[in-house]
Formats: sequence, structure tokens, C-alpha cells
Amino acid sequence: MSQSVEDPPIEEAGDKAEAEQPPQARQDKDDKPLSEEDALRALHRKGESEDEAERAEAARAAAIAASVMERLNADPFGMRIGTVALFNDAVSFGGGMNLGDGARRTGQPTARISERRLAHWTEGHLPLPRFDEALRILVERRLLILALPPGGRKATGVNLLVKAVNEQAAVRERAVGAQEAGQTVKGGGCHEVLDASALRDAQWRPPERNSGYLLVLDDATPGLTPHLIDERWIDDLTACLNEHESYLVLVTGPPRGALMEAERSGQVLTTLGGLDLVRLIERRVHDREPTPEESADLRLRLIEAGALELLREDTRPRTALHLATVIRERADLAAKVKELRDPTGRVHDWFSRHRTPEAMCFALAAAALEDATYLTVSDAAAQLYDLLTPAAEAPPDLRFRERIGSDHPWIDVSVGSGGPGDVAPRVRYLNPLVRQAVLGYAWTYLDGQRSAFLAWIRRLVAHPDIGVRARTSVAAGVIAWSDYDHALHRFLRPWARHGSVVVRQSAATALDVVGGHPDLAEAVWLLLEAWVAEGDTAEQRRQGLTAAAVLGGGLGAARPRRAVKALRVLLDRDDWGTLLPVGHALSGLMERGRVAEVLAALVEWSQPRDASPMVTKALAAFVFVAAQPVAQPVAQPAAQSAAQPAGEASGQGHQSLPLLLAGAEEHRPQLIELWARALDRRPAQQPALETLREYVDVHADRDAAAYRGVRDIVLAVAARSGRHRERLHHHLDDWARAAGRRDHPAARLLAELGRSSYANGRT
Repeated sequence: MSQSVEDPPIEEAGDKAEAEQPPQARQDKDDKPLSEEDALRALHRKGESEDEAERAEAARAAAIAASVMERLNADPFGMRIGTVALFNDAVSFGGGMNLGDGARRTGQPTARISERRLAHWTEGHLPLPRFDEALRILVERRLLILALPPGGRKATGVNLLVKAVNEQAAVRERAVGAQEAGQTVKGGGCHEVLDASALRDAQWRPPERNSGYLLVLDDATPGLTPHLIDERWIDDLTACLNEHESYLVLVTGPPRGALMEAERSGQVLTTLGGLDLVRLIERRVHDREPTPEESADLRLRLIEAGALELLREDTRPRTALHLATVIRERADLAAKVKELRDPTGRVHDWFSRHRTPEAMCFALAAAALEDATYLTVSDAAAQLYDLLTPAAEAPPDLRFRERIGSDHPWIDVSVGSGGPGDVAPRVRYLNPLVRQAVLGYAWTYLDGQRSAFLAWIRRLVAHPDIGVRARTSVAAGVIAWSDYDHALHRFLRPWARHGSVVVRQSAATALDVVGGHPDLAEAVWLLLEAWVAEGDTAEQRRQGLTAAAVLGGGLGAARPRRAVKALRVLLDRDDWGTLLPVGHALSGLMERGRVAEVLAALVEWSQPRDASPMVTKALAAFVFVAAQPVAQPVAQPAAQSAAQPAGEASGQGHQSLPLLLAGAEEHRPQLIELWARALDRRPAQQPALETLREYVDVHADRDAAAYRGVRDIVLAVAARSGRHRERLHHHLDDWARAAGRRDHPAARLLAELGRSSYANGRT
């Protein structure tokens, strides 16, 4: 199926943005330490898009990762599913869904379905809405094709055959006066066709007359493909079945190829209506139609055990029957639901039956890019297909959309949330835990495809679309759960050392996901602490920059004191190039609610009050984080935005308010101390004055709470000894004159400063 794919050099994973950047600029930025002047310029320049774009991309990647981790942490299986159970042989699969398994191993073309198996499939069977119509077609025409997605197809086919064969036998009995009452199946019984080779040309002689035959046509069935089933094939096989007074139900996936045209024959059904799984459970539990009270009690029990959510994620009738058996046996329903929600066994089962690159590629693309649009996922799947299959002269005829129903019943393709512009269908697993089970299985079991899989992941982490890069980075972190040490050496460390900021950000996102696993968090912490302490080579410096991005994410927010301690080690290097990454990391921690820990660290780092590089860096980092706005919400619901008055300042003003200004009252002592130090110390003084002026000119001018926050800081700093009052009076006067308004915040602050000066003088 596959060809050997060598791991490409890491450098080949660069993206378009990196390619457009001048090579010398990349070398200057990544491969040697920055000077103090260059580092401070990079830290405090505003609106100069390269760093702002990088920060925006990092924030979006982190938001996607946080969303995934939130879903996993909210579910008890989130961190525990994967491949471990499979290696310990704790998961079984296949089971009763495979009719005639013993005969399949013998190599016989057909196998009789035993009375016991027939009873298993027919007792308590709940017919689908169009069952009677399907039975009529089968009885009248002898051949029926059920071109349906998986889920109850085999059970329907067996029940149709049993009824058709029994009905024919009853007619024959009445005609000849035979007395054969009491038998479950009359005539030649029901059989499964295991080798469909004889049906290729539609000139088939059923082994036994007056019998029913079930043919399940999937990728594992030899001898026939849906592409060969056209109207002529249907007509010829119908004639053969009539001649031998037998019936055939052919079960396959949704129509494709010639079968799409054959729908006109009237013997191809593409839908039988939806099966009510709760009603199926009721019938199996009570062996009859339940009373309204019994139905209400059963539904309440299903809700309390989480069974309805399970049935939404897994629509197979076998799952409903498992639950019915548990209820009948008075076993622990909640425990069974918990067991069935673990998708590991189902994923193993699926991969054992779907070996074609087309099916596997779409499953892996959906897992790597879950919640992306269909076209994004299908393009990624086609790229993986190219890596797994030999090159062909013509593009492959891949039609993933046509096979989703048959190959991927666990995947939903539907329109997104309905927000502005969100009209393209998105790809999601019905059970969100399936994603990591698929990734873990592919990485652990598909040994021959692992190199191609990794090459594909590397391409995606350098994709022009930030959504693709972020989702793939999360997927890489989930993959690393399967074998952290292997993933570290195979791709996490090489990505962390990469010359591209984009690839390093992918490594940081992946490591943040890895660190979210309770069994791996300490290993990631030790790795990051080692990286921040190394800085002799260009690769080591890059690793430190990657570590900073991780420390400013969810992992650092979970242990903020340990995070700021590691960031201090990185900042204290003899390399000013760490200043901006540390600034971003501190800002990320604050956005995650760790403001107190960040401010405490900055106060400690700048405590010496001398001209040492560490103090300068700490104060420069403070001015940087002081200017960072409150994180913007991802989207505002249309109804909410419509309901809010257009000119309401509290909504619009607060969204762009700097985070430290919005929380000034809560952290006033630390802020006053840091502002006093920054305004009194070059080179932090000039950017500090610029940030303070933005507070005054922009935020305090339109938000009363912001004005109060600025006033408290200004008056408290001015009250300190030294030249603080003189300096603030001078600059406030300049800003008020430039504004030319008596009601401008600078003029009001100047007046309040004068009054406080007069009061102090009187005192």
C-alpha cells in the first residue's frame, strides 16, 4: 500500500512567511544574541507587524490548544484513552457483528447462518420505517441492494431474508399442503456470501434453492466492487435468483460508481429511515411495547447515566443493545456507559477493517484538523494520500465526501456555528475523544507509514493557514502522549530548534498539550528548565525561545511560580534576544489570570535598583506588559452585539483597555512600585512615558474607571521622594498643551497633582 518515505530535513518544513523573509534577517534574529539597543527597540515598537502578527498567531494557536485541553480535562477519559490497553490485550473487537466468522476462515464461498445466530438477529428486532417497502421489493424482485451507511444494515438484511424465505415457504406449503409448522426458517435457510467472485458476471447459481443470501460488500470482500454493479448486472442476477427461487440482499455503502446510475432500477435503497435507539432499548428491555410510565422511567435512567450522550456519539444499534443487556441484567449502567465511551477498541476495530489509503487518510486528516472546514480537511487528506501511494500519471480519483457515510460513520460534516462567514461545512468526530484515539493508533501501529505521517504533519505545521497550523500542533502534542521520549527526539526537539518562528510556535503548542497530560507534566517541566539554562549555540538559544512560549501558556499558568522562576533564568542570560520572548510569556501568564505572580516577579527582579542588565530587562518587560490590552473575545454572538447600544463606552472601551490598567485597583501597590522604578530609570523611562501617555490620551479620555486607575498611579508615584513629581508635572503639562482641551485627562491630572502638592505643602 505504501512506499518508503524518508524523513525530510527539518529545514524543508519552512512556510511561506519564512520564505518571504530575507535570509540574513532570519540569521540575525535567530542565530546570534541581540544587542541591548536592538532588543529594546524590538520590545517597544508598536504596530510593527512582524512581532504583532507572531503574537496574534501564537495567541490563536494557544486558544485552540486550550479549547482542546478543556474538553479533554472535562471528560474522565480525556487523558486515559489511547494505545496502552491495546498493547496489554485488554480490548477486544469484532465480535458478533461478523456473521459466519468460522466459515470465512475455511475459505468456503458461502456459509449457512445458524439458527442460534438467526435468533440473535431476529428476536426483538425493531424494523426501520421503510422495512415493509424493502421487504416488498425483495419478495417481488428477489434482489435488493441496501446502499446505506453502517448502522443496523446487517440486522436489517438478515430480517428481510428470514421474512422473505418464510413467506415463500408458507406460500409453497399452502400450495402443496405440506405441514412443517414450528420451524424458524423454512426452505433452504439463510446464508452469508463470503466470496463474491462468482457474482462478478451476474451468472450465479445459488448453492441451495429456496434460500436467502446476504452479501456484505466492503473493502474486505473479495471478487466484487460497487463499481461493477450497474443496471444490466442487476437485471441478470435477478433472473438467476428467480430461476433458483432464492433471494439476495446485498449490503454496501452509499452509492458510487455505476451503482449511482443503477438507483433507477427500483431495487437499490439508499435510506430506510432513522432508527430510534431509545425505542430499540425499550423493546429489548421489556420484550414488548412499554407503557408511558416505563418509557419515562427508562429515559430518565439513560439520562442520569450519560447514555443519551453516548448514543448521540455512537449511533450503532449494537451499542444500544449493549445498554439494553446491562439494564436487563441490573448491572451498573453508568459504568457500562463509561466503558463504551472509550473509543480505543472501536478505533482499533475500524483500522482493522479499513486498510485503503483513501479511508485512512481522511480519518487521519479529520483527527489532525478537527473542526476545520471540509475542503481544508480533504486537501490535507489528499496530501497524505500522495505520500502513502506511488506517484501516478493522473491525479487520483479521490471522493472523500461520497464515502463519509460508509467509511466514517463517526464523523459529522455539517455547517459550523453560524457566525459571520461561517457557512462552510466543518468536519468533526461525533465523540471528541475519538480524535486522540485515531492519532494514537496511527502513530503507534501504522509502522510502515510513520515516516510519511510525520512528513505530512511537518507540512501542515508550516501551512499558510494559522488554523491548520494550530490544529496540527495540537495533534502533534496528542501524538506525543503515545510515547513522549520517541516524539521528543523525532519531532518536538527538532521543531523547537528550528529557524522558523512558525515551526517553533508549533513545537511550543505541542509541548503545552503534552504537559497537560498529568503523567507527562513533570517531564516537560524538566525539559523546559534545561532549555532555558542553555544558550551557547544557536540551536540552544532557539530552544530557550520555544521554552518561553510554553511557559507563557497553559502549562506555565498551572504552576505560575515555577514558570516565572524559569523565565528569570532565561532573561538573566547574557543575551538580550530573550527579552521579547520573556515579555510575551509574562503577558500570556497575565492573560491567564496570573497577574499577581507576574508583578511579584517583576518587583523582585528589579529590586536592586542599579544599572545591571537584569534590572533594565525587568523594567523593560514591565513596560511591555503594561501596554498589552485585555485579550479580545473570539467572537461576540450576533444577538448580543445587536442588543448592546452602539455608543456604550463600557463595552467598547473596556475591550481594548490594557490589562494592568483594567486591574489597577486590585494590584495597586505592585503597580505603583514598578511604575516609579520604570519612570526613574533609563532606558525604561522613555517607553514608560509613552505608555503612560497612551493611558492618558486614549483610555482615560473615554473610560472613567481607566481615569481613576491612572490618577491613583500618578498621584502615588508623585508623592514619592526624588524627582517624580517634577517629572510628571512637566510631561502632563506638555500633554495637556498638545491636546488643547481644558477637560483633557492630562489637564485634569495636572490640576489634581497641583492640589495634592498644595495639600502636601500645607501638611
